[in-house]
Amino acid sequence: MAEEQYFWDLVLAELMQLFARPWNEPIISANLRQSTVIPFAMRALRRTRVVDGLFRAGYYSESHALVRGAYEDWLEIAYLMREPGDARCVSYALEVHQQDARVYDAFKELCGKSVAERFFPALSAGVGQFAGLSRTSTKPLSLAYLADDLGLKKIHDFVYTYLSDRSHPTGRAEEPFDASASIAVASVPKRNDRAEIRLALWYTWFTARALVLASREFGIDWEPFCDQYLLPIALEGGRTPETCVFVRENGAKTS
Repeated sequence: MAEEQYFWDLVLAELMQLFARPWNEPIISANLRQSTVIPFAMRALRRTRVVDGLFRAGYYSESHALVRGAYEDWLEIAYLMREPGDARCVSYALEVHQQDARVYDAFKELCGKSVAERFFPALSAGVGQFAGLSRTSTKPLSLAYLADDLGLKKIHDFVYTYLSDRSHPTGRAEEPFDASASIAVASVPKRNDRAEIRLALWYTWFTARALVLASREFGIDWEPFCDQYLLPIALEGGRTPETCVFVRENGAKTS
C-alpha cells in the first residue's frame, strides 16, 4: 500500500530552499538591518528542523508553541523592516538591554542586592541605564501593537488567540487515553493529516514571510514562493481556518 503523502512533506523541501541564499555563504560586513534579520533566519532554520520532527512523530499539541514562535518572528521582522533606515533596528537593540535590566531587577528583588551584585558584578552601560526603572517603562512593544501597525490585527486576534490557548495551560486538556469501553489505553501520538494540515500551512506561511523579508535585505526576492506555491492553495480552497492567515503584512496584495 502506498505511503500517505502529507502537505508538510511536500512543502518542506521547497521551504528549505528559502534558506539557500544568502545563508549558505559567508556574510561579510553586514549593515545594521542585515545584522538584525540574520538571527531571525537562523532561528527559523533550527525551528523548522524541530517542527519537522514533531510533525512526523505526531506531536501536534507540542507543535503549537513553535508555530506561535514562527508567527511572532514574522510580526517582529515585518515591523522592524517596514520603515526605511535604521531607527527601528536601533530601538530593537535597546530592547535587549531593557529586558536584561528587567531580569536583573527581578533577581535582585528575589534574592537581595548582595546576591545580585555577586552574580552580576558589573552591568554593562547598556543594561545599567535601565536598571532600577519601573517595569512599565522598560516593557517592549506588544505583539498586538505590532500586528495593528502592520495591518494584521484581524489575523492576530484569530491566530494568536488560537495558538496561545493551545500553548499555555488551559481547561482544554488533551485526553491522555483512547476511548475504550473497558480498559483505559494510553493515547499514543501518531501522524494524522487532519491534525497536521492546519499547523503545517500556518507554519509554512509564517516562516516564508519572515524569510522573504529577511532575504530582501540582501537583494534576494523569495516572494514568488508565496505567489506561486502557497497562495494558489488558498485561492483553490477558499477562505478556511487553514488558509485565512495567508495575508501579507502592510496590506500588500495576496493575489
